[in-house]
Amino acid sequence: MNELKKLARKAMLMGIGLGAVTKKKAEKAAAELLKQGKANEKEVKAFASKIAEEAARRERFVRAMVSGEVKRATTKADKTVKSMKAQYEKRIRALQKRVKAAEAKAKKTKKPKPKRRKKKAKR
Repeated sequence: MNELKKLARKAMLMGIGLGAVTKKKAEKAAAELLKQGKANEKEVKAFASKIAEEAARRERFVRAMVSGEVKRATTKADKTVKSMKAQYEKRIRALQKRVKAAEAKAKKTKKPKPKRRKKKAKR
């Protein structure tokens, strides 16, 4: 399970990281357009806002996707564990039954202990 959590975390961080890289590149491009005079400050702010919204949307998407996969994997693992538990419980019950039968048989065939001779006291 621990490996699954690590994998999910890496996938989520990778998705968020991609969004952050895209946002940084967009901000850099917007700053360059502003510097060259090809866009005004209002357009640059609107563009940066749009990029930030897109990054947040991607982050929510990645989180939801990873969360769904983790839930699916844990559900599958839980089913496997429950199945194995049921098999072991069944086997334990069968072994307990065999032990009881062996104990009952041992009681029936129990031989009486031989009587001990009393030792004569030394005088």
